[in-house]
Order: sequence, then C-alpha cells, then structure tokens
Amino acid sequence: MARLNELDVPASAFSCSGCHGIRGEGKSEGGVTAGDITWSNLIKPYGHTHPTGRKHGPFTESSVIRAIVNGVDPAGNDLLVAMPRYKLSPEEMADLLAYLKRIDTDLDPGVTETNITVGLLLPSSGALAEVGAAMKDMVVAYFDSVNKRGGIFSRKIELKIADAGAGGAATSTAAQNFAQKEQVFAFVSGLSAGNDPQLAAIARTEEIPIIGPSTLLPYLENPANKYLFYLLPGVAEQAMSLVNYAAAQPELKRASAALVYSDSMLSSAAGAAAAEQAKKAGLTITKKFVFKPDAFDARAIVNDLKSSNVESLFFFGDTKEQSLLLSEAAAASWSPNLFLLGTLSGKDLPPDSKNKIFLAFPTVPSDVSSEGITEFHAVQEKYKIATRHAAAQLSAFAAAKVFVEGLTRAGRDLNREKFINALDTLYDYETGVTPRLTFGPNRRVGAAGAHIVTFDPAKKEFTPLGWTNAY
Repeated sequence: MARLNELDVPASAFSCSGCHGIRGEGKSEGGVTAGDITWSNLIKPYGHTHPTGRKHGPFTESSVIRAIVNGVDPAGNDLLVAMPRYKLSPEEMADLLAYLKRIDTDLDPGVTETNITVGLLLPSSGALAEVGAAMKDMVVAYFDSVNKRGGIFSRKIELKIADAGAGGAATSTAAQNFAQKEQVFAFVSGLSAGNDPQLAAIARTEEIPIIGPSTLLPYLENPANKYLFYLLPGVAEQAMSLVNYAAAQPELKRASAALVYSDSMLSSAAGAAAAEQAKKAGLTITKKFVFKPDAFDARAIVNDLKSSNVESLFFFGDTKEQSLLLSEAAAASWSPNLFLLGTLSGKDLPPDSKNKIFLAFPTVPSDVSSEGITEFHAVQEKYKIATRHAAAQLSAFAAAKVFVEGLTRAGRDLNREKFINALDTLYDYETGVTPRLTFGPNRRVGAAGAHIVTFDPAKKEFTPLGWTNAY
C-alpha cells in the first residue's frame, strides 16, 4: 500500500498544506491550525464543531473522499480556502482511506510495546570526552534504575550512544545519521558542542525531541521549535537577567550604563542579548564597545568610560580580559557598578576592587534540595559512579528525570506529540538539582533566568539577591 506522502494527495487534506504531522494529529503552520485527521477523530459519532462555527456530522469513507475532491464537509459546507482539491484514482482513494485508518494506531519511531529507544549524543574523543563519559555514566545508571522498577508503563528505556567523535561539526552529522538509522524516540542530555543551530534543525526536520542538551547557547526560534527542551539558561538568558535586575532597581536604572563585550562566540551572544533587553526594559546604554580578543585595550576603554561619567558597566569577556579591566579601573580610581556572568568570570577577582559587583549564575547551591541530592547520591552509590565533572553529572541526571517525567505524564498510549504536550505542562517542576523548570508552547528554556548575587572581593563572599527572569 502506498504511503500518504507517496500519493498525489499530501497530508494537507482538510485544512492546510503540510501541517497535520506524521500521525495526522494536527499542527499549526503559517498561521493556520490544521484539524486532527486520524480516523478515530473523523468518525466521532457526535460530529465536529470548528472554531469558525462550522458544524457537521461524522465523516464516512465517501464523505472523506468528497472533502478531498470537492472541498466540502459531510454537511455540504465549504472547507477552508487553504484546502486544495485533488483528483484521485480509485486505487489512490483506497490507499488514502487505509492509511488514515492506520496512522493513529501506528507507533512513533523508537516505541514498541516493550521498549522506548533513546539516543545520547556524546563526543568520544577530544577535550570534552571526559565530560561526556561522566554524563554517560549517570544517564545509563538512572535509566537502568527506572527499568529495574518496572520501566514506564511496562516499557523499558533502551539507551543507545551516538558517537560524535571529537565534537564540533561531527556532532550534528552524527545526530542526523543516528536519528535516521536508529529511529530513536528522542535524544536525552548530551553535549551540543557548539552545534546548537544544526541540532535544532535536525530536531525540527526529523520531528525528534531533544531533551536537556548541555549548552551555554540555547538556540531559540520564533515560533518556538517544539521539539527542543533546554533545562538551564545560556549566556544570553543570564545577560538578560542582569539587565532586568538593574532595570528593576531605581538607583541602578538611573545610573549611566555602558556595555562592553568581545566578539567571541559566548561573549558576543551575551552582549547582543543584553543590548536588546536593555531596550525592552528601558535601561539606557550610553556607551558600547565591541572588541576583538587579540586587540583588547582595557586602559583606553576605562579612560573613555570614566571621562563619560559611566556609573554601571555590563562586561562580557574572558577571565584574563576581566582581570585587565578591573586592574585598569582600580589604577584610574574608577569604580562603577560592575555586571558580570559567573560562567565567564574567574574565581579570583582582585581583592582591592572598589566596584560593587553583580554576577549572574544559572544555578547556585541552594537549587540542590536534600531530597534531590539524596536521590543523586543513591544512584551514584548503587552504580559505583565516581564524582567527576559534577555539574555535567547533575545536568545529565536532571535531563533524565525530565524525560521520565514526560513519559509518565504522556501515558501508556505514547507518541512524540503526546510526550511533547506532556512536557509543556511542566510548571515549577523540581528536579531537585536545578532551579525549578517550566515549559510551554512558547517557552523552551525551563529555567529562563539567573540567580543574581553580589560579590565582595576583599571578603570573597557572595550574597544572593534572588532569581531574576530573563523574559
């Protein structure tokens, strides 16, 4: 029997071109929301009432064909203007009807009655290999512990490792090949290795969920990529949170502010996000410098900003550049409010700094609850996992927990669409080792914000100021 997409009639029948999804469950595309064309939905005995007010009774085989050929529903009403008409041979009609009756009972890739196959994308060599190995140990152990408890609705999670080699460009290639060859249900955890746009494209084109990839550069799109779920904020979200914090404090919002960042990948992402958020938050940036790492003139920048009476500085550079800037600021007796990313900052800020320093962090120790760390350590001890690259292990643990929670909420009749919809209901979900996570159709970073803390260089003490949302 011919597949629907092999016929002259695409899955666009009844509403709009290309927007029904691989199971006919209905999707949105180009501002048009398609209806559910699964057979069980079409033949509901009480019929259908559409958002436009159009009403009709249940479909039959003959009325389905009339809708496709003539563009009318069972009551004789015209379908949406986006609905094209098609000419079908008797053989094509039979194939189409048979397919519509089958698609809502077909299982998605990676799902059988007894198993759910999951991919884990990790580099096996290069600088990130050890981090990847630490994450692998945790994900393997956590899923095994779930399987030993009976799995999810009697399905066991089968983990397959996608080898990304040394990372880099190989990461997206490995993911693409792996997704097509192994037909996994989803990717969980893993390292994106700077290939976030490419992985986002794969998630979208392959319609495969990617849950909790570890990255500082979440790739966010408008409209949102429904298949991507990032747990923690990247540098852009953290920079936006710094701006929002400053904009919420009257004395900081009134201060003359400057933005300085390098054109390196991470710093540039943070700087661009801060500049855009400042406009939205009503925080005026009076000076802006973008420098090349090999041509950073800290003294010239400090002298310019001091002479311009800048009172607050958002600075995104590496630890060496940050240290040079602070040294020049101290030498010039210039002590503005300084806003930094904890992710990009060194551990040893100059003890003689007179600046009031604000830092953004994606997580802080208080995010780890007693229940969460107890569960984490129980898995470590049971599977004899040594603590190494602790942040990566905690990230992998959290991603695995979120995946299992999504499966549980999706129910026994599992498919990708139900799984994605289930994750979209997570609100203030506690992994026990991260900030609380919230997802939604237009929200793809679970912890979309940052912890803002002040730092006393002399005492080397951090003072938490609370969580600030990025948007």
